[in-house]
Amino acid sequence: MNTSAHILIVEDEAIVAYNLQQRLTHMGYHVPDVAVSGSETLQLVSQARPDLILMDIHIEGSMDGIDVAARLQETHPVPVIYLTAYSEDSTLDRARQTRPYGYLIKPFSERELHATIQMALERNTAERALAESRQLLQQALDAAHMGTVEIDCNSGHLQLSQNSAQLIGQPDDRALTFAEFLSTVNEADRPAIAVQMEESREPSHKFSKEFRVLHNGRDNWIKIDASPLPGRRLSGIVQDISERKAAEMRLHALNERLEEQVAERTSELQQSLSELEAFTYSAAHDLRSPIRAIAGLSTVMIEDFAPALGEPGVKLLKTMGSSALRMGDLIDALLEMSRLSRTAMSLSEVNISQIASELGELLMASEPGRRAMITVAPDLTALADPTLVRCVLDNLMRNAWKFSAKKDTTVIEVGGLAQEGAPVFFVRDEGCGFDMKFAERLFAPFNRLHNQNEFSGSGIGLSTVKRVVSRHGGRVWTQASPGEGATFFFTLQG
Repeated sequence: MNTSAHILIVEDEAIVAYNLQQRLTHMGYHVPDVAVSGSETLQLVSQARPDLILMDIHIEGSMDGIDVAARLQETHPVPVIYLTAYSEDSTLDRARQTRPYGYLIKPFSERELHATIQMALERNTAERALAESRQLLQQALDAAHMGTVEIDCNSGHLQLSQNSAQLIGQPDDRALTFAEFLSTVNEADRPAIAVQMEESREPSHKFSKEFRVLHNGRDNWIKIDASPLPGRRLSGIVQDISERKAAEMRLHALNERLEEQVAERTSELQQSLSELEAFTYSAAHDLRSPIRAIAGLSTVMIEDFAPALGEPGVKLLKTMGSSALRMGDLIDALLEMSRLSRTAMSLSEVNISQIASELGELLMASEPGRRAMITVAPDLTALADPTLVRCVLDNLMRNAWKFSAKKDTTVIEVGGLAQEGAPVFFVRDEGCGFDMKFAERLFAPFNRLHNQNEFSGSGIGLSTVKRVVSRHGGRVWTQASPGEGATFFFTLQG
């Protein structure tokens, strides 16, 4: 059991990172470093070369954990285990492309964490052993330390070197008939060898086959690679690949166990999420009536008892009423977000330009006195759910309208561009903007960058946008500057 491994934690929540560091140290692992962003991770990996990385998907900076893992595969390959609360199909698909050594869904037990780390380290050891074995075999081939074979297709004889004869269990380096050679091969592999040999009789055909031979009471894996020579002859090398085959089988078994564990945990999480979503919907729905009652009663008390309450009392009741109304708006927003998450998707060709134009006309009509200019690029289309796409555009355009209210002229642009051959859509405004260091907070529920008195809202809109875009297998991101506006980009496919 390898518990002295150097493990790097990538987690931007300090409390979570500290807790994880303590737990791993208690298990006996060496955990000197904690990174909070992609750039810091790349730097630490380059300097310290850890044995394993525990990677949160949602981290600080422009790269998420999956992006960082992909970069590391190109520069400093390190085993990565994802520790995350995200389990959407699109996220799992992206993560799977980086060939992770594990995928644990928060919360997880200490036992699960320890077992996954050990399996990952064992798998990495097997992979490294496999790579080293291949390198050694190549070096041996280059130095001509492997056995050789020459096949005469006219006579059907094989001339083996001494090393080759030893590898297949022959007492000396002598010519073998094809029948004698086949007698050394495992019975299950003989038909394939016979077919390969027959094909090799044709000009320009190579002979390349892996097979088992009985040697010293056990099956050894042998590989022959031979290339054509003039005169219907083949010449090549013979090598023992038993260690590589054993490593491949161990690695295959480890991968199967890891895939089973990921599938089991994903199934459990999906069930838990369904139950939690149903509970949230029910609770929010049941809260609507008492909240509305509070708002209504505060209005009645002001109307009927204002003289007795006095100005301070009326002010308190107005505050209570407005707070209740705001709470009602939040509940309605939560219910809408839950409804959108539960609604089955129906994909079709969606005219994004038309939807954006209709929403722009509604915004202009809502405040006819405001100076505004809304432009929509023509021919923007996508394969998506029309209702959900309308929800995305409605939230983004209403945000642009709201945060441009203090400008002399409201300017909103809806357009599209191509990025790496895939369509990207955007909603741009010239409103108040924001500091990009707070950009990641925008897409979490109830996170707001502006005071309620300055700009009203529930804090749910952008979270809804992200959820809808994720359901389509896309992503959403933003660029902004304080006082100069913001641009929200989104895709509707992975």
